[in-house]
Amino acid sequence: MNKYLVVYDYGQGGVWAFVTADSADQIRQEFPELTIFEQAPAWMTKEVHDEIERTMTFDIHGSQPGLLANIRRNRSKELKGGT
Repeated sequence: MNKYLVVYDYGQGGVWAFVTADSADQIRQEFPELTIFEQAPAWMTKEVHDEIERTMTFDIHGSQPGLLANIRRNRSKELKGGT
């Protein structure tokens, strides 16, 4: 498993996280809503990077609450016609 820096851009901002997955393509297939970064953007300090890594790391196969679970839940609502 590899760790990838991603952002979920929701239109008025973004949520940064790390996703562990077999490959970047696996993330792109399962979560096309996410943008994957090969390296941290210039504005991201080491402290910010480390804090994101410490608090916002999710396994693509996991069922833990957080960003990936929220994306899955939002998809489910959209499929059902909810908001």
